[in-house]
Amino acid sequence: MIFLQLWNETYEDRIVAVRGDLAQEYFGMEIETYSALANETDVIFHCGTIVNFVLPYENLYSSNVFGTREVIRFASHHSIRCIPIHYISTMSVLPSTVEHEMHIDEVSTDHLRTGYAQSKWVAEKLIAEAIRLGLSVTIYRLGSIWADSETGACNQHDIFTLFIRAMIKTGCFPTTAINTILNGLPANLAVQGIVSLSRQRSNINGKVHHIVPFGEGVPFENLIVCMRQCGMTVNDVSYEEWKRRVAEQSEPIVEFFSQSPFERIVPGDSSTSTIGSEVLDDIYVMKWLKFILNHIIGDPVV
Repeated sequence: MIFLQLWNETYEDRIVAVRGDLAQEYFGMEIETYSALANETDVIFHCGTIVNFVLPYENLYSSNVFGTREVIRFASHHSIRCIPIHYISTMSVLPSTVEHEMHIDEVSTDHLRTGYAQSKWVAEKLIAEAIRLGLSVTIYRLGSIWADSETGACNQHDIFTLFIRAMIKTGCFPTTAINTILNGLPANLAVQGIVSLSRQRSNINGKVHHIVPFGEGVPFENLIVCMRQCGMTVNDVSYEEWKRRVAEQSEPIVEFFSQSPFERIVPGDSSTSTIGSEVLDDIYVMKWLKFILNHIIGDPVV
């Protein structure tokens, strides 16, 4: 939380960290601790997952699938009451052509190219079965999550952050990206959207919300302009040359060469689920760039 500039001293008396592991039965806790925690829990927001577009399904099963099963078991641990779950899923479970909210039972597996998408699809199937058995669950499918709109703080392992970092370190970008429109939702707006939707009394059990950006996105050219305004030298090169330079620098993005960081997220058509992303202007991009320079690369910029 400190790295992401979220920590506030007042949180110290409000947050209790409990050691556990999604990949283990009962989260790896002693059963007495587990039962006591279930007794004290009023609601569950389950966003624990390994997000990785390279690892196969087998490597992600324990955290993403088994872990979801364990959350369901935790929610139904006491026979007197079940704990409501707000489950964070991903737009990756849907075909890229889908623009509306679909139940997971309607979604074919034909388009699931990554182990991550496969693991989240299976996890949603478990959630769907839990709902049929009477558990209260609301599902939130997220698109690309970007830097905080206020601070520029971002996930240093996110594919977009890794891509920007690679451009900074190599001083170049692939020509193939020049006409791309990048789209994502600032993390703080995504969280605000989820919390707001979770408080709606009209929430129906099993309701699916798409937490995706609704706006024009960021033209890749604007990103390059902002980088140059920060004093960076970045020139266009062929995609093959860019990959060669990135590999030469041993940048983490090399693991994602089989993936495209340039796919635009398709907004859903529900006004209750899409979130305006008008903040994705040059000021926002500059905050993101400065955070990467100051806190990830370690090359401070004024």
